[in-house]
Amino acid sequence: MSSVVVVTNARSRDNRRDPSVGGRLAAVLGDQGAVRSPATLEELATTVRELQRDPPRRLAIHGGDGTLHRVLTAWLTAGGAPLPEIVVLRGGTMNIVADSIGVKRSAEQFLGDLAGPVGHTVRTLLELEIDGERVWGFLSGNGIVARFLEKYYERPDPTPLDAARLLGRGALSAFVGGELIRELTRPWVGSVTVDGAPLGGVRPWTAVAVGSVEQLGLRFRVFHHLRPGDDAFHVVALSGSVVDLARELPRLWAGRGVRRPGNTDHRVRELVLEGAESMALMVDGDFYRAASGRVRIVPGPPVRFVVPARQSGAA
Repeated sequence: MSSVVVVTNARSRDNRRDPSVGGRLAAVLGDQGAVRSPATLEELATTVRELQRDPPRRLAIHGGDGTLHRVLTAWLTAGGAPLPEIVVLRGGTMNIVADSIGVKRSAEQFLGDLAGPVGHTVRTLLELEIDGERVWGFLSGNGIVARFLEKYYERPDPTPLDAARLLGRGALSAFVGGELIRELTRPWVGSVTVDGAPLGGVRPWTAVAVGSVEQLGLRFRVFHHLRPGDDAFHVVALSGSVVDLARELPRLWAGRGVRRPGNTDHRVRELVLEGAESMALMVDGDFYRAASGRVRIVPGPPVRFVVPARQSGAA
């Protein structure tokens, strides 16, 4: 097998804008690697099974956070081989994992960098059980986290600037009691249990956000408890008023944690969310719905990421 295999998402933002990207990635690899472009989840599953028969040393994933989540989930679901080293190639609408581990260069540039000195850093996946299905990712959240992304994706080809504008509109709406903030912060009602201990029983929550990488988008370092190689994950549970949430945002952006009444954060190894109704949930930018109202999250396997040499071991 080639030393590097690139799995690229033809529907990612970069590929939609420029269909020649895959060809350029293949040109950068030359005879040292191969590019695979599965068009559906079924084709992705077939591609992964083929790769597991003779795994590459490095698996490069080109797309956004959703592509990374889907490829890693397909690999772990197949279960035939351990994960190779993972190379994140920026190419999607959301590139939060890349931002968190310090991969800033374009896909072609970083792929070319693999021929020289590189570094490594480790992050632990989240393993989520949703109605009996297991999926793996690095970020999850319900409440405002899921609704913000749902609103963000209403635009045909959203950009990080669109996300910043939506955040600004939401903050302004919070201080005037506008319709947008009421829509975004409609609470999820349920129980939150961390490592077997319930957090205050059944109650309304603005959001429960979960991460095993440091950022949650727009450079918000929400999950400040994390360290490279950590075998746990970070949970931030938000309640209180809309104004409390708006006032909390500067602390969340700076990675200083939460302090407003009703908000809490924890470094945990098991999280159970349970409500009486179905739950909308974001996993790495993809949407899921737990019809049962119950989701359990535990640490998954560690992922060894290839990063620029100067970023080795760092966020």
